[in-house]
Amino acid sequence: MKKFFKLGCLSVIALVVLGVIVASLGGGGESDTASTNSDGESTETSADGGNSEEKEQTYGIGDKVDVGKMAFTVNEKTTASTVGPEMLQEEANGKYVIVDVTVTNNGNEANTVDSSMFKLKFEDKTYEADSAATMSANEDAVEFFLAEVNPDSTIEGKVAFDINVETAEKDGLKLQVSEGVFGTNTKTINLK
Repeated sequence: MKKFFKLGCLSVIALVVLGVIVASLGGGGESDTASTNSDGESTETSADGGNSEEKEQTYGIGDKVDVGKMAFTVNEKTTASTVGPEMLQEEANGKYVIVDVTVTNNGNEANTVDSSMFKLKFEDKTYEADSAATMSANEDAVEFFLAEVNPDSTIEGKVAFDINVETAEKDGLKLQVSEGVFGTNTKTINLK
């Protein structure tokens, strides 16, 4: 009986593994896929009989950008050596790139907005937001630190990135925004 039970269990496991392998190799039919190109911009590719058609959407300052259930609008990009009030001032190692952003929750449930949802891109480099500088930069506005945004609500605040002086002044900086703190659904906004 034990031998039959062991053989039966191994057979079931083997069938499950085989099914997973076949499913991963399978597929077919026409499909639309979304991906991110080397510039970090969202692209959509449609497959129809081997011919691919690629569409790129370019966004800039002032454009409303829908990412899943969230909408982002970059209002302004500035640079500074320090941010915050005199008593709580943060000084940059290089220079701060400060991005003023409006975020709207178009979903049906509250969503957490945090500075980690924003990344600064330049060429093939990715810069993380400086959370302490972001808090200081928002002395008169909502902080992007685990801010809970209810459905149909909008918040505005600043996100600060501490990067080297030369890069801060260059054209080609882009802001990557994501739907949530752990979101992989992203779009990129040119900061010209």
